[in-house]
Amino acid sequence: MKIFKNILTFILIFTIVFGFNIPTYSKEINQITANNTTAKVLQVLDGDTIKVELPNKDTAYVKLKGVDAKGFDASYDYLTNTLLGQNVTLINDGGAYNGGKFNYMLVYCNGVNINNEMVANGYAVIDTKQNKGGTYNSLLASQNNAKEDLLGMWRFEDNNYSSITGSSSSTIIHTNDKININTATKEQLEKLLKGVSSDLAKEIIKYRDKNPFSNIQEIKFVKGFSKKIYDQNKHALTVSTNINTANEFELKTLNNMSDANIAKIMDKRSKNEFTSVNQLSSIISIDDYNKISDYVSVKDVNNIDISKSYGRANISLSSKYYLTNADVPYKFADDIIAYRKNGYTYKTLMELTKLGTNNITEQDIHYLEDNLNVYTNLNTDNLNELTAVFGKTTAEKIKNRSFSQKTELKNIISSSDYDKVKDAISVDKNKDEYVNINTATKEQMYAQGISSTQAYHFIQQRPIRHSGQLPLDVKDINNKISLYTNINTASKLELQSLNNGINDLLIDKIIKYREQDNFGSLEEVEQFFKDNNGSNVYNNIKSYIVLR
Repeated sequence: MKIFKNILTFILIFTIVFGFNIPTYSKEINQITANNTTAKVLQVLDGDTIKVELPNKDTAYVKLKGVDAKGFDASYDYLTNTLLGQNVTLINDGGAYNGGKFNYMLVYCNGVNINNEMVANGYAVIDTKQNKGGTYNSLLASQNNAKEDLLGMWRFEDNNYSSITGSSSSTIIHTNDKININTATKEQLEKLLKGVSSDLAKEIIKYRDKNPFSNIQEIKFVKGFSKKIYDQNKHALTVSTNINTANEFELKTLNNMSDANIAKIMDKRSKNEFTSVNQLSSIISIDDYNKISDYVSVKDVNNIDISKSYGRANISLSSKYYLTNADVPYKFADDIIAYRKNGYTYKTLMELTKLGTNNITEQDIHYLEDNLNVYTNLNTDNLNELTAVFGKTTAEKIKNRSFSQKTELKNIISSSDYDKVKDAISVDKNKDEYVNINTATKEQMYAQGISSTQAYHFIQQRPIRHSGQLPLDVKDINNKISLYTNINTASKLELQSLNNGINDLLIDKIIKYREQDNFGSLEEVEQFFKDNNGSNVYNNIKSYIVLR
């Protein structure tokens, strides 16, 4: 009897002390018995665990079956951005419940297997402690690919991290670690970037010495830097370092910045953020500052303008003097001017490689891209660039005004002079839309306002490689036609004119693709068309596609 009373007393005390916690906790430990359950994600607990609300309003804990995020920061961020507040489908992949707190399940969101996505992007690795279930082979294949491509937590080997930071730590590199490709040393480029050999690191430096990278996609124009290499590394690349937020790893890639300077930067910003880049010059030497000033910022920047300070030259309008001042070789400048014929202005930079001369190569265009304009912006180009088109007196008048439309230029220059320059100037991003007369149907030309006679002559003369081969003067329709199409910038109308085989669905895919990453080579364009069942289309239009 005494024993019985003691048991009752223990139960009473336990209930008083823990009574409020038991109902809440037990309600959340619910077994999900159905093989296909819809639930709402209420909370992301860590990089591989979520809390969900079931159809009966009970809650349960779900651990993503077969994966282990290992505390990787990006894993938690990915799940939060992808799943929080979303309805998901939970699949029992065999032995999903182990009698404990968690339900081990496959999680699908909008038809996507999130478990596999985690592993495929390097946000998680296979959890070898779990019952692998039916999806193990696909997870293993995804992990092998992520490891080969150095995605996510596979991105850097520990010894690479130690060699650049001077640390002996074996800490996993997180996704906020970036390499500034405008300032990283050859050794850093070679050691830290997947697939970058010593020779390719030299090519990167050779390119940026002539044409610093304006955005990370531009590195695909470096000779030998393939799409595969880009895809393996793009998450680690930056062209401008935010000195208020960059970690030690990224700061070290600023021209191999010394540990002392890194310490000064981090000490300064811990007290007050940098409000201007110039403040750097007060804590590091002027020489060190000048080496990196163009490639740092006080906020996150994805695109930077690092064109020559004395201005670009306009390939349709500038004289030989201004072209050569922009580092264009003399023979190159002569060719540019010689093919300004029949009322046509250049629509793309790479048209210059199609003139039939041996003076201009595709690599030349890549090196000179920052120095040359196809369109001169009346509102944003600096005085030197405007002078290269209009001369100093007129350029100064233009610089002192703000233009809402380019026809206002006729208040400064004569109508006849305006007609000579109107198709190679803009007040914003150029709004003219073209049809490619080498590939467009006559109906597409008619719709653009090209006469039947003009369309007939174009079709009879095709292929038209440069303006000297145009069968007639085109000055009245120059702002409606192109000879080559820049697939990275062309409007939907111009893409449609490339070939009837390019339907709206394929065009939408082109536009979506280039919004993420521009095309860096014709090989990349060819693969894109192949992947979208458009190889025949590509073969018909490849001669008229350019990348700049």
